[in-house]
Amino acid sequence: MRLSTRTSTPLLVLALSALPQVYPWSCSFTASNIPYDLDPLSGLRYASRSSSTPPTTSEARVMFDLCSESGINREGGVADEDQCPERTRVCLKLLNNKPSASDPERITAVVPIWKVDTPDDSISTSPIGKNGQDGLNIYVQGDDYAGTRQSLNLTLHCDQSASDPEPTLVSYQPGLLSLEWSTPDACPRNSEGDSDGGGGNGTEGNGKSGVGFFGFLKALFWLLVIGLILYFAVGIFYNHQQYSAKGWDLIPHRDFWRDVPVLVQDLLSHMFSGIRGGGGRGGYNSLG
Repeated sequence: MRLSTRTSTPLLVLALSALPQVYPWSCSFTASNIPYDLDPLSGLRYASRSSSTPPTTSEARVMFDLCSESGINREGGVADEDQCPERTRVCLKLLNNKPSASDPERITAVVPIWKVDTPDDSISTSPIGKNGQDGLNIYVQGDDYAGTRQSLNLTLHCDQSASDPEPTLVSYQPGLLSLEWSTPDACPRNSEGDSDGGGGNGTEGNGKSGVGFFGFLKALFWLLVIGLILYFAVGIFYNHQQYSAKGWDLIPHRDFWRDVPVLVQDLLSHMFSGIRGGGGRGGYNSLG
């Protein structure tokens, strides 16, 4: 008896749904073997810059959330055409202000600079200074807007005394947005996960060993999970096509997996009996 495609399709969907979700950007990362954690910089941030263009004033206004996986939320009281596109991490609005006009503030452009689904190979991070002691630079190549490729150049300065919660908009030339931000959270992290401030020579080595080890364990875990999923998916497909198997007969090496609980139980029983036996010998008395 052959299984219909309706039976095999859910199995494939189940296998694919178990695969890990990969996000192209994380605020906790390693650049040139130097660990950084920008999670304290999460949340909606603003930056703006105005210039006189008589009889009006032109303004570039930036909204961004570095660590959000869903992007900037919709603004209340703002028309739909003036909203930043959904799933946008960094958004630029160009405004024209003329106090004497009936509409004194007019939005002339809404430019998505960095979207949540921007691929990883379009994002580059590079430490600044020896062992990243001066901070970090993030460069993002975004999508086209009005025929011009958009890019972001974000320079994070490592400054333990800085307290400004907002970045500075340096400039916006057509296609390139430049931001700077002085913050202690731009300093590399030491082996304890604290901001190092760039002062120690051991930052790079400690960060490399800690991050590398846990990264290896995480990669090994997902490799095992994906391997098992592929093993069962291919085995089930093969047994169905070759032997027209159904039910438990679809499982590859069915007898082995059926005996696994018994094998584990025997192993644990042997281990515990050995422990109990070793602890009880000291209580025996001599018969002589």
